[in-house]
Amino acid sequence: MNAFSLLTVTCIATLSIGCTSTIPTKVADSSPSSEVVTSLQSVSQPLKVATWNVEHLAYPIDTGCRTRTPSEIAAMKAYAKNLDADIIALQEVGSKAALQQIFSEDDWQLIMSTRADSKAYTCRQTGALSTQQKVAFAVKKAMPVLNTAAIDQLALKRAGLRYGLQITVNTPNGPTDILNVHMKSGCFVDDYLKSDSPACKTYAQQAPILDSWIAKRETTNTPYIVLGDFNHRISAPYNRLTRTLLSNERSTSITTSHLIGCQARYPAPIDHIIVGKMDAKSIAKSAQVHKYKNMDDKAMLSDHCAVSVSIIDNANALSASVLWQTTSKEYQALTTYMYQQAQTAVTKLPRSATNWVAVMDVDETVLDNSAYQKQTELSGKGYTPQTWQAWVKSENATLVPGAKLFIEALYKQGGKVALVTNRDKANDVHTWNNLKAVGLPITVENTCLMGRSEADKNAVDGKHFINDKDLRRQQITQGTADCYTPKGMQNNWQQPQVIKFQVGDNIEDFSGVTQESANIEALQPKLGKSLFLLPNPMYGSW
Repeated sequence: MNAFSLLTVTCIATLSIGCTSTIPTKVADSSPSSEVVTSLQSVSQPLKVATWNVEHLAYPIDTGCRTRTPSEIAAMKAYAKNLDADIIALQEVGSKAALQQIFSEDDWQLIMSTRADSKAYTCRQTGALSTQQKVAFAVKKAMPVLNTAAIDQLALKRAGLRYGLQITVNTPNGPTDILNVHMKSGCFVDDYLKSDSPACKTYAQQAPILDSWIAKRETTNTPYIVLGDFNHRISAPYNRLTRTLLSNERSTSITTSHLIGCQARYPAPIDHIIVGKMDAKSIAKSAQVHKYKNMDDKAMLSDHCAVSVSIIDNANALSASVLWQTTSKEYQALTTYMYQQAQTAVTKLPRSATNWVAVMDVDETVLDNSAYQKQTELSGKGYTPQTWQAWVKSENATLVPGAKLFIEALYKQGGKVALVTNRDKANDVHTWNNLKAVGLPITVENTCLMGRSEADKNAVDGKHFINDKDLRRQQITQGTADCYTPKGMQNNWQQPQVIKFQVGDNIEDFSGVTQESANIEALQPKLGKSLFLLPNPMYGSW
């Protein structure tokens, strides 16, 4: 069995897995917006909680150790909204006024730590005076907060150390205590008891307080969540705090321990969400890191990314297909391998070749929308046109593994990319922005983006145009493509182009083919040479 045959078998097996938990209704197009998915199981409404260290969030914004511009505050506000969380635990908040810049009290209940203000210090980077670093909660207005409590013991009666902040709310598991912590910084060893540093000595005093808080809820069978900035690498199983909290007789689980930190320099994260007396295994499946649109160090909205989980009481809330795509190494291996094959094919073209393109789909081919699929399954609502539209406008899709390297190699070889997507044409601006945000070097000269219009659907006649992307493929070859062009710019796609390669996650991403009429035997010689098919078990024309 050759490599491509093995790949094909794996893809088919993967698609079969996806059918165990959802029933897709066949329709003509294969974008997420065209799949109607009926859940086989009823899912309780989940509660999404997140933690986000906002790095010296101050008011006024030109004060403290990290000053910000109005545009940065606006970006933080948009980022917070896109978390789509019911409860957000925040660290390094200067004041309630600082918090109000991001969370409107029309929509949120803002709960601040009651710790007294501590003495300002001189910021290392700027020389300015610091503002306060307190913990806080933003809770959706519609959610009753049953109780609040300051866990002042964590401050050890020392100025500058942070209090913990506890709230009690109803979750799918009943009344649940949620503790927001920001532990002492500077102790990044695996065993704080073996270090003589002042930071570790402080941490060694805080750890038993946290352990005692958890032990009390274990004893009373009270569901609980501990989340925040632990300033400690507790994802390591040999870490002393980890071994202390996760003793055998407890239900305690670090649901975010499998995540990778959002900064390449710090792959071991220190922001975590711990749960107890609830279904930690299913909750861990929903864990995710929320990266910023621009992940350059100087452009990040904070030096921490938010982390979230959904609190659910249904162990099967996520389908096998979504789990496979979001957690399996096989998915990454398959997409990377396929793009490597495509890259090899591109490099075999002579550099003298001109006016040639690769026609590519967007969703699950270039952009990964699995976070949207997670969101819809965990909410129990499934796909709706409204939620899909909101997702596209959020511009938060990530890259499919391997896509960027292939596209960059294609440009280097002198080729262009035509992105033929079944997203609505009216959303081209958001798709373009998302592609730019994930770091693709697209320009109006090297890339033509074409969303779907009514004309594309109406053109399908079963003879000249077999599927609803065929008209746009013809326009590319004829030099009449209606490419998205940002305001004030002009494109150069008026010359006819030769389609050398086609890349997609659905059989209908290839010209003249439908799910029903596809002749796999006829397509086989082209697969892996000019046609490249990526796995997508989540939705499709099947």
